[in-house]
Amino acid sequence: MFKIDATTLLALFGTSQGLVFAAIFWLKNKNISNKLFSIFLLVTSIRIFKNVFVHLRQLNPELFPSFELWRISVYMGISHQLAIGPLFLLYFQSRLSSEFKWKSAYLVHFIPYFVFIAISPVVQWGFWMNGGLWFCYLSILIYFLLAFRHFYYKKSEVDVGITTWLRGLLLVSVVLMVAYSPALFHYIGYAGSGLLYSAAILTTGYIMLTSKGNGSFFRTKYETSSLSTTESVRIKANLEECMVKERPFLNPELSLKMLAALIKTQPHHLSRVINQEFNRSFADYINSFRLKEAEKRLKDPQYDHLKISALAYECGFNSVPTLNTLFKKVHKKTPSTFRADFRKNQ
Repeated sequence: MFKIDATTLLALFGTSQGLVFAAIFWLKNKNISNKLFSIFLLVTSIRIFKNVFVHLRQLNPELFPSFELWRISVYMGISHQLAIGPLFLLYFQSRLSSEFKWKSAYLVHFIPYFVFIAISPVVQWGFWMNGGLWFCYLSILIYFLLAFRHFYYKKSEVDVGITTWLRGLLLVSVVLMVAYSPALFHYIGYAGSGLLYSAAILTTGYIMLTSKGNGSFFRTKYETSSLSTTESVRIKANLEECMVKERPFLNPELSLKMLAALIKTQPHHLSRVINQEFNRSFADYINSFRLKEAEKRLKDPQYDHLKISALAYECGFNSVPTLNTLFKKVHKKTPSTFRADFRKNQ
């Protein structure tokens, strides 16, 4: 007779809801962020379902007569953990940058996932006990820290609704990572971990489906903004005047919030104006001024005593690599080479 307890039943319900939400996010407003989050939910739900699957076998061993097939299914479920971290980071990058686009180079992050999926049919439990499980967990931890770092440096450049959501997602992720850590997992168990995930997926799914304003996930960008045409023109004029007269771009710590305060407007209104009027992100818009300033100073002999690192900081860049990368995109040469060539041709 088939056995199932209330905890397992609730865990199954929550895991299935993860699959439902994954389908919803894939079909609604098909932008790259929703697609990434959809795949993230799918992969995570498969990983959690593995725990529920193991618990069901413990309750009903007669329903899974083939141990070999059961073993392979479990190991493939564990392997999905290696896709969770990269998807988490890419989702954060897509939400924090209006110009994020999928690149085939991102597939490099998923190489461990594909390798573990491929070897799942042939490895034994000892492989997981002697490092495999810790490797999967450390993968998620590292990518979580990278996502947190990206959020910390980029949160001032996006709307408050998005930052609130991502902050909440980070908090939920911390709780799940603590609960699923190899050192603490045995206190919760397979069914308990599935139940915890169910609570998390239902909470996050509800928030995303009911979110409004600029933090909404199923609206086109700025659809709900109340910014009028007159206000947009005023912000653009104030912005251009501020950039010329006050030159705030020379401050390496300049943020969207700081610049919005200078021209007396809301950060999300300023972000919209920069995106729509200049077809650029906040970072690209500011760096364009810094790049012009760097070019001007590289041509001026009175700055020849400055090293490129000092010149970069004076122009507002917080690192030499950033200046080099942007400069080479425009001039096809490094700042130091540009300066030397300019002197030769004078």
